[in-house]
Amino acid sequence: MLKTISKFVLVAAVAATAVSFSTPTYAKKAKKAAAPATCVPPKHMTGTCTNGLCTMTFCGLDGKWYPSLMMCWEPVCPPKG
Repeated sequence: MLKTISKFVLVAAVAATAVSFSTPTYAKKAKKAAAPATCVPPKHMTGTCTNGLCTMTFCGLDGKWYPSLMMCWEPVCPPKG
């Protein structure tokens, strides 16, 4: 059971890393005046909850919220925005 959980955590970590590298870089976009960041990384926030299981979002390096592959149990989730 413990090996299965550790494998799941490893797969989730690898997937989260892959998703973070697959997001478009802001270096390709035209340079604009820097807008104030809406969040400060590394921060997670609870998204929608269904039957006690909640999705999460994370703050990217560009100050925007992105969907996360992590989920949490409602009583122990971080606060909603």
